[in-house]
Amino acid sequence: MEPLLDRLDTLVPASLERAYRHDPAGFCVWLDAALTQEPDSQLLQAWHARLYYGRSADSSPYKNLLLYTILISTLIWAIAKAPAYVSVDEEWFYPRFFPFLVISGLIAYFSMAGNRARNTLFFNGIALLFVMLWHFLMPHYRDSDSLIMALLHMPLVMLSILAMTFFNGQWRIMDNRLQFIRYGGELLIYTGLILLGGAVLTSLTLGLFQLIGIRLEEWYFSYVGLWGGMSAPLIATWVWDQVLQRESRLAPVIANVFSPLFLLMTVLYLLALLGGGRSPFSDREFLIIFNALLLIVWAISAFSISGRGDKPSTLMDLTNLSLVGITLIINAVALAAILYRTFTMGITPNRVAVTGTNLLIFVHLIWIFYEYAREFRGAGSMEFIRTTIARYLPVYTLWSVIVVIFLPLVFRFA
Repeated sequence: MEPLLDRLDTLVPASLERAYRHDPAGFCVWLDAALTQEPDSQLLQAWHARLYYGRSADSSPYKNLLLYTILISTLIWAIAKAPAYVSVDEEWFYPRFFPFLVISGLIAYFSMAGNRARNTLFFNGIALLFVMLWHFLMPHYRDSDSLIMALLHMPLVMLSILAMTFFNGQWRIMDNRLQFIRYGGELLIYTGLILLGGAVLTSLTLGLFQLIGIRLEEWYFSYVGLWGGMSAPLIATWVWDQVLQRESRLAPVIANVFSPLFLLMTVLYLLALLGGGRSPFSDREFLIIFNALLLIVWAISAFSISGRGDKPSTLMDLTNLSLVGITLIINAVALAAILYRTFTMGITPNRVAVTGTNLLIFVHLIWIFYEYAREFRGAGSMEFIRTTIARYLPVYTLWSVIVVIFLPLVFRFA
């Protein structure tokens, strides 16, 4: 089927039908590559919808994905137990490799969950190898701000690799990016539910054994607790992918329910800020809390808008528009405070990383607010607003790579 890639502009439905009937599995792989090359082709998009609509994923060569899910989770748990068996500093190992192992497990799952193109698998392997080597090469300075910022941004780089696996390399298709955002919301919710259930099971288990005079706390948390914590995102992904057939809309529903509450909370918080004595310009801890609030409200806004249906809802649109506007105000205050502290106290790795992140979010929010205001006036569309969110994702990936690789080098790991 490779010759078909050389003449995508002259393809006719009959030729694609013949190719599919001749080799269905090979056609699926070819279709992924063709969509990467021509993401705007309506003919290819129609075939993609025909083959994958209503299915959890493209046909997987691994029939029992639950078994492979358990095997992957056991493998990453065994690697995470390395400090217990070899001479490895836990303070060095876990901050670097715990997020790496958890997200690598998700990458392995999606690599098995469908017919992934060879170039996608090759890219994943090279990217994961580079990230792992960078983890080993970075020195271990406990007081290094640049290294702390690099480790905080490393999960974003890993999530970008996960996204490429999720897209099967088709990162130019906006619907794929939006689906990944929705998957992220569902993943957080189902992981939280699994961890909550695990906490109840843990309390019950430890309580029952304590009644008969056996204390399992140390062994249980070291083995069962660690395995459960690392496996929760992987099990949640399997539930969303295989059990729910990727049809769950729990994340946008919860986001829509909590959007008015977060809007009310942030308005009250800003009013309390005006009347209180604390200021992000002079109080570093307060500035950190302020930035955390910014990220939470921004995430709620993104989930709510990405999961928003096309059915008109003036109340929901007004809530989302107001939430984006309030987030812009919080972002502007945080950005002004960071710039003030930079000019008065000097440049540090923390301030460079946080300033860059705030600037990126600020520009993105202005773009979203502008398009949402146009839609609210009847001059735009909800589809274009969702596309606005998706188009900006590679910018966050690029910035996270800069912080992870170049920030420590520029500041000489200070």
